[in-house]
Amino acid sequence: MLNLFLGYQALIHIIGSKKNFKTAIYYLMASVIMDGFDGTIARLTKTESNFGVQLDSLVDAITFGLVTSILAYQWGFQSGYPQFGKIISFVYLSAGLIRLARFNVFKEAQAFPANIFIGMPIPTASMAICSIVLVFNETHPQSPIGFILFSLCIILIALLMISNIKYKTIKKIVLKNSLKALFILASLIACLLIFPDITLPILTLTYTLSPFIFFLLSKKQKSLATASSEKTAEQPGSSKTGA
Repeated sequence: MLNLFLGYQALIHIIGSKKNFKTAIYYLMASVIMDGFDGTIARLTKTESNFGVQLDSLVDAITFGLVTSILAYQWGFQSGYPQFGKIISFVYLSAGLIRLARFNVFKEAQAFPANIFIGMPIPTASMAICSIVLVFNETHPQSPIGFILFSLCIILIALLMISNIKYKTIKKIVLKNSLKALFILASLIACLLIFPDITLPILTLTYTLSPFIFFLLSKKQKSLATASSEKTAEQPGSSKTGA
């Protein structure tokens, strides 16, 4: 419910008479933090329930889906191409709700491990759009190229949400390696509070690219392991030839 309240406050700053997009983004950032801890608190207090799961998805749909889509529309398309902006913003919103519905189905069926997300999580997608607004701030899209680039970014984020790309969750890492992980998590939250305009885009971009980074690292490790095994296999033959 605190997540919902923060999203509600963000919406007021987006559509109010005195628009303040940066304040709205700070509320959405706080919503992400609340969303990250509610499940952990429920597990620690042994109050997990299907009702909580459904309520969490509904709140995410409002805060990270509806409110964020309105942020994208108000910031990016109010100065030009508003009708086109309505379509692009709706594409993001619909992809977000499809992603949440699929997540609930997968979770109920236990189709994937608890530490894996299929598709970009909607809070990350929300922060990706917020990062674009933070980076460019007062520089709204003005030219046709600017509108096209912003639209392509939103479409890409929407496609990542409904894709089959696997993202890892940090919740299990925190529980598994409590001291180091909690220290890193606390440091990141501190950076978000002190330097939000810089930290949020960096963290969001890193997490967005994380599946591709892990893929390249695993591919490199496999090639090194293959080369090492081939080298080990060649050693007995070479020593035997030398004898």
